[in-house]
This record gives sequence, structure tokens and C-alpha cells, in this order.
Amino acid sequence: MTHPSDQPEFLRLLFTTPLGTTRSVEVGYDSLTEVVRDGVFIDGSSVGYAAVNSSDLLLRPSTHEPIREPWDPSAAVLLCGVHDTSGAPHMCDPRNVLNRVVTDAAKQGVTLRVGPEIEFFLVWKTLGNGIVTVDQGSYCATRPSDGALGLRREIARTLSVMGIPTTAHHHEVAAGQQEIGLAYESAPEIADRIMLARLAITELAYSKGMVATFMPKPFAGKSGSGMHLHLSLWDEQGSNLFASGLEGTVSNQARHYLAGIMEHASALSAIVAPTVNSFKRLRPGFEAPTRIAWGPRNRTTMIRIPQFNGCDKKARIEFRCPDPSCSPHLAIAAVLAAGLDGVAKNLEPPAPTSEDLYHVESETPSLPGTLIEALHCLQEDRVLRRALGEAAVDYIVRLRTAEWRDYVSAAAGQNPPGITDWEIEKYLFLN
Repeated sequence: MTHPSDQPEFLRLLFTTPLGTTRSVEVGYDSLTEVVRDGVFIDGSSVGYAAVNSSDLLLRPSTHEPIREPWDPSAAVLLCGVHDTSGAPHMCDPRNVLNRVVTDAAKQGVTLRVGPEIEFFLVWKTLGNGIVTVDQGSYCATRPSDGALGLRREIARTLSVMGIPTTAHHHEVAAGQQEIGLAYESAPEIADRIMLARLAITELAYSKGMVATFMPKPFAGKSGSGMHLHLSLWDEQGSNLFASGLEGTVSNQARHYLAGIMEHASALSAIVAPTVNSFKRLRPGFEAPTRIAWGPRNRTTMIRIPQFNGCDKKARIEFRCPDPSCSPHLAIAAVLAAGLDGVAKNLEPPAPTSEDLYHVESETPSLPGTLIEALHCLQEDRVLRRALGEAAVDYIVRLRTAEWRDYVSAAAGQNPPGITDWEIEKYLFLN
């Protein structure tokens, strides 16, 4: 704990809505002991958790150790779970959902480790005047076309100070598009780190007069932003169960796991690509998967087996559907549940493909084309409903269906291929 002579002034209690949007409430740092002991009540109806006539909910810290904000030393962050008034974890709190799924996995003797690649756009501003990217760089560009190198370095340094190690960072394919990778870690820890990383990225960009947007597809003619998840299962002895011992290949257990993700892919897409705008990213030709397929080193498939040069600890699969607008806790919970279903049933995936699925005719099934199609699939998926909780799934489906209807109404009953003003207003500042 920070020494009193050097303590921050404010304590920022961070939590998420049922859909995974980050929210916070601040108290004086001198309230830390009281907050840890008693929690803090919030109006749950204003953040999507409860009806207005029964809206009191309780924030309880998930850890007793605040994290100092390097960009603003006057404040420290404390991650919190959402609880009902009895003190029980709320059934729709994404952190609680993930903890339940992780606990079930632990009973089977396995732990999921995840390494995310967080993509985002940096734009100058904002509503009313359109949005303009901060640079005209392309994939792995260097200065001067990479106008965000300095900011990405600052983000990496900041995350390191916060205890969040990064892997690599670089300019992505589209103008203004950036990527920062986080070192792999256990599922609950990495979900929290993604949440904190998005906060740090957003606030550092804001301090420079920029907007860091996690909107999946802000520009119709450019590649969208994903959040690829590198996944591996580990046993209680610390061995990677996805390692086969053969260079560049994964184990049978990894094949069963990826077969489970493929089996539930359509329903999963409603969780990992959760917005109207997400499905404008998942279209052919823009660096995003559209087919339920897998293959070694194939970036046109939904699941890729990256080259890892025979190192057992690096054996993994890469799930390419998720985007940075998703709830990291819900997305990782759903991916873990789907994969373990494949392992439990010894599911076998179809043959891998090396074809460019963007440009060839194929009978390979496609992902849902719209949010509402994905929500119908989620509503019918018994495995995910059981794993995530009936109440949580029903609530997500209800909220996202209302979102879809608002969009269709704003678009005069259409689903235009371009990016609408409604989407910009709804998702540009999403965090």
C-alpha cells in the first residue's frame, strides 16, 4: 500500500457494466480502509444492472492493493466486482461470470492462459466535424508516416509501471491504426489487464488531444480493429497441454479445443464481436475472418495456428474474431467454455485450410452477417447459456437486441454497408 506521505488524493473504483463497458466512481484515498471493509453503493439502474425501483448495488474491491495511475499520480485505481445488496456477486457482472467459468475449469485440472493483441485507432476529433486519423501510416510503418510511435512507447512504459508487461507494439494496416500486445497470463488476470490497458490508452491519448477509439470499424474503406486472443490450456503441473512436441504443430487437445470454438462460433460471435459495428469489420478483404475455418499461419481463417518454432510454452491457437469493443471478461469466459466443451466431447475440427478464403469460392460456413443473427444463435446455444448463466445470457441478448432495433430505426429500416452517424455517436468513445 502507498505510504501515507506519498498517497494519492483520489481512489478510483473501476467496474464494468453487464456488456463490459468500463465505469468508475471516485472517493478520497483516505477512504481506502472503509471501501475495502464495506464497499460502496451505486445506482445499478444507470449502468444497466437493475430496475430503477430496486437499483442499489454494491461495489466490492477484487483486490486490496490500489494501482497508481502513472498519467495522473493524484489518483489510484481499485478494480471492483458488482454485488447485490446481500453481498452476493451479481449474476450479470462479467467478472463474476468469468470467475465461475474459471473455477469450473480448475475442477477439471486446467487453466487458460491468454495473450491479447489490442488494436485501436487514434483520431484527432470528433463528432460534428467527422473524424480524422492522426497519421497516414501502414503496417509496421516508421516515422514520419507513423505519427504515433512516441505515444505507443509511452503507453508501453505506463503499462509496465502498472504491472502489465507488453510484448510488441507497432502501426497496424490502416491509417491511424495501432496495435499493442500484452504478455500472456491467466484468464482472470488478463481480462483485468485488458480493461486497465484500454483505460490507460484512452486517457494517455486524451491528454495529447487525441481520441483512442476501440470502435471496431470507424472507417468503411479501411481495415477494422480486432483483439486477437492467443489461447493455450495448462495443467496443474505447469505444462502446456497444447504442445505436441513437434515443431509448428499443436496437440490433439488443442485440436479438440479449437473444434469446440468452431462448434459454437456463431453464438460466440455475439459475445466477442458484440456491437452492430463489429459485423461491419467481419467482412471479406479487410484483415478480419468471415469463415468458420482454421489453418496453420492462415490469417483469412477464424482460428490460426501461429508459427512458434517448436517451443512448447509458445504452442497456442489464435482466435481472430474478437474485437476490442467486447467485454474481456465475458469474451474469455465464453471462449473457455466453448473450447472445454470441445475437449469434453473429443470434437474433431474439419481439415485445416491454406486457401485465401477472402478470394476463393468455398462451401466453408460463414460467421453471422449481423448482430441480430448472432444474438439468435447465442439465445439457442445451450452450452454457453449454461456456462455463462441463463440470466446473464438473456440479459445480454435483451440489451443488444434493443441496440440493434435502435440502429435499424435510425437507418430507416436498413442495414447499410457504410458506417452510419448512429454508429459513430454510439461507439466512437466506447471503452
